[in-house]
Order: sequence, then structure tokens, then C-alpha cells
Amino acid sequence: LIIKLLGSHGFDHIFIAPGARSTPLARAAMKQGNYVVHFDERSLAFAALGVSKTKQHKAIVIVTSGTAVGNLLPAVMEASLSFISLILLTADRPYELRETSANQTVDQVKVFSNFTRWHFDIPAPNRCIQSNWLVSTIAYAAFKAKDGPVHLNCMFREPLTTYMIEPPKLKSKYVVNGSEINWHVDWHEKGVFIISEEMDEESFEFVIRLAQRLQWPILVEILCVARSRYKHGYVIPYHEMQQELPLPYMIIQFGDRLISNGLVDFIKKTQEYIVVSQSPFRIDAHLAVTTRIVSHAKYVVKSWLEKVTQKENKQWLRLWQHFNVCGGYRLRKYFGRENKLSEPGIIRECFQHAKPVMFVGNSMPIRDANKFVECDHEKHEVHVFANRGVSGIDGNLATSMGVSYALKKPCMCIVGDLAFLHDINSLHLLRHWQVCVVVINNNGGGIFSFVPNMVMHGAHNYDNFAHLARQFDFGYDDISNGYELKQCLTNTQGAHLIEIKTDRDQNWFLHKQLEKYVTQR
Repeated sequence: LIIKLLGSHGFDHIFIAPGARSTPLARAAMKQGNYVVHFDERSLAFAALGVSKTKQHKAIVIVTSGTAVGNLLPAVMEASLSFISLILLTADRPYELRETSANQTVDQVKVFSNFTRWHFDIPAPNRCIQSNWLVSTIAYAAFKAKDGPVHLNCMFREPLTTYMIEPPKLKSKYVVNGSEINWHVDWHEKGVFIISEEMDEESFEFVIRLAQRLQWPILVEILCVARSRYKHGYVIPYHEMQQELPLPYMIIQFGDRLISNGLVDFIKKTQEYIVVSQSPFRIDAHLAVTTRIVSHAKYVVKSWLEKVTQKENKQWLRLWQHFNVCGGYRLRKYFGRENKLSEPGIIRECFQHAKPVMFVGNSMPIRDANKFVECDHEKHEVHVFANRGVSGIDGNLATSMGVSYALKKPCMCIVGDLAFLHDINSLHLLRHWQVCVVVINNNGGGIFSFVPNMVMHGAHNYDNFAHLARQFDFGYDDISNGYELKQCLTNTQGAHLIEIKTDRDQNWFLHKQLEKYVTQR
């Protein structure tokens, strides 16, 4: 499958050096044809380099483990500095033989690291490997090899037998510019746009125009300012509140990571999943991306607008609009009669009194914001930020200070108690700034209540954080009801800490109750 997939990406010439551990790769290459066998790896690699230099063909080099790999270095250096496409398939022992003094076993993974565009360890063949994962991995390797060598280190166990693997359902490709694809053939009447991160106003206007022509909904996550700025019938903020989303044929996502877990199954079931992002890195955690476009959204959507004609079928869009209106109405009704403060209710109230800069901590706060927040900020534009690269709970307070300092605007930072404790020293940075820090204290780790078979006892014994507010010259309020929270959010000035205590078990029950209420037919 590795050899076949590389061939589908244009790597049609294969150069093989004899060796035992590389037998499975060599056998597969010989079945494909168009191969050369030579005993000297150094010469072989330069010959492969020569094929790729023609720009009409691309080459693969296959060698066994140990010093055979080291002999490729001169040609790899030349390919790197000449920007020549080359795939290196090096055979290796399985991971359990590493660091054991096993014969012919060295650390091969990073041996070319200064000269390869990407290097990756492919695990030994086993029945747990998904063929779609291999499709996604090889597609990214071929993309990274467009202007230099890529090293795929392939582990094999003895005996070197063949494992049957389920044929892949996924076909994945990378495009550097969306205009290179003949898009007018691929549009489908049942499609969805997803915007997973910040998008500039001009680009979003283009997406709106495209959605109007196609009659597609736009699912907008909380980190995109368009969710609060645009009161537009095509913008669907409450998509997470639907248990059974209408299944589209095509999804086009702008941006990298999603906050919503509810969209994962939705994405896996679609026929075409296209991701548009300027990031040169692989974005395919769900092994579902069929086309990855490495480009700015504005240029891609602009080129599509030149090709797409007006569609008349509005039934698909109206279905989404109906779900969205019903979800929003039921959320307002539910929280309008809520007596005791809940964690989703706290997040909603904070956003109804939003500062120009809103920073939302990881774990439960960002998920609740994405799912439950009312999108109505008429007083001023609201920009929402979060650390979603690694989604850690450390450094949230400090990052909010940096954002607020750069934009010269007041900030509200909403975090859980553990995220707060992880970043206490950053209160020193914030103490002279216009910042309201809202801490939801459920005695730590509320999100683990949602994880099956997870044992999580109280992570700390702090009844309140008043002493920390005093230590860092913050104002402080301990809030117990919705009226107090509303008054506090309206009137606080300067550096202020608002603490609200919640019950972790009740929070889990409320989420289930709320989701059932909003999605009932």
C-alpha cells in the first residue's frame, strides 16, 4: 500500500539496494515495475536524484537498516539544497529492539533531520493500522517532498510476512492553490462551510457570497469574530446543540483545529472533506481529509466565486436555519428560568457582558462557550481568543494579558480553577491592567466527569481564592447567584477577580439535561 500510494502521487521510479530487512518494500516495488537494483546505496541515491532532477518524474529510494541508511546522506544533502523531490524508504527494526544493542540497529529517524523536509516513523505492520491513516500519511509525505527529500523510516518485525489490510476508503491530496482544481464539477447541493478560527472581514464576506450562491449554511465556532458580528441567516452558531445533524455530501473547513467534538462523527461520514489553511502542516486528526488546500482563504474563495453559479434549492439551507432558530430559542428559554448558577449559564452571562477582548481557558470553559454562548454584542466588537495549539491549561492568564496589552483593550479571562492555579504568578502581570478574571471553581477537573471510567478526586482544597486576590492587589467578589454576577460584571473596574463555586457532579447532570431539552422534537 505504501508503494502504491506513492505511485499515485507521481513517485514512479524506484531504486532498490539489496538487504534483508527491506525485503517487504523491495518485493512490493518489484511488483509495481519500473525499478533499478544496485548494490551501492550511495550511487543508488544519486541515480534517484538524477531522475527527480528532470522534473518530469519523481523517485523513491529503498534501503535496509544500519549503515545502508548513512550512505544516503550525500545525495540527501544535494537534494535538499537543490530543492529536488525525493522519498527515502529506510527499513528498520521494530521499536522494541531499539536501545537494546540489537544487531544493525541505530537511531535512523533523525539521521537526515537537517536536510529533510519531513521525517516520520511508520510502525511495523500490524492489524491495528488503519489504511486511511496510511493514505493520510503518504499524502502529506508527498506534499512535503515537493521541494526536497522526505524520510519515511519503516519498521518491520520478523518473520517478514505480509499482513492483509482493509482497502482504504479515503483518497487524499494536497493543493497549494485552490484555483488549480476544476471546482465547478465537484459542488454538491448538500454542503456545509465550517469556520474553525479567526477569519478577516474581507474573506468572510467572500464566504457569505459563496454560501448565498450555493445555499449552504456556515457553521461558525466561537473563535471567529463573525459568529457575533454577523446577524446573517447563513451563519449557524448553534450547530453543537443538534444530536443528529443533517448529513452533507461535502464539507469545506476554513482553519485548523476544531473545538467541537460533535462535528467529528459528522465529518467522518461525509464524502468530501476539504480543509483550507495557510498552515503547511498536516491537519487530519480524524483521517477524513480528501483535499487539503494550502492557501489563504480569500484567494481560494475568490477563485471559486468566478466559477460557481447561483443554486435555487433552498430546502437544505432552511433545514439548518430551522434547527439553529429552535436551538437558540430553547437555550434562551432554559437559561431565562435558571435559578442556580450553572457553568454554561456563567459562560453565557459573561459573554452577554463581554469585554472587547475575551480570553477563554481550555477544558470546559471553551467547550461551553462554543456550545452555549448567545451571539449578540451590539455595544462593541468582541474578539475571542484561546490557546488551542496544544489546548493546555497553563499560561492562560499570561496569554490574555499579552493579547490585551497588544490591542490596548480591556479583557475578560474565563478559566477553570486548575488553569487559574497553574498560572497564579501571571496575576502580577495583570494587576495594573483593565482585566476581569472569572474563575469557575468546581474543586478541579470538572471535565473528567464527562470521561467514561475516569477516577478524579478533588484536585485541591481551596474553598476560595480571596487571599490570592489580596496578594496581587486584585479586587475580589465571591458570587453565588445570577443577579450578583450580572451586577459584578457590569460594575467592575481595573484588575478584578470573580470567583463562582459550582458542583462537578451537578454540572455533568445539567449538561445532559440541557442537551436533552434543547434537542427534543
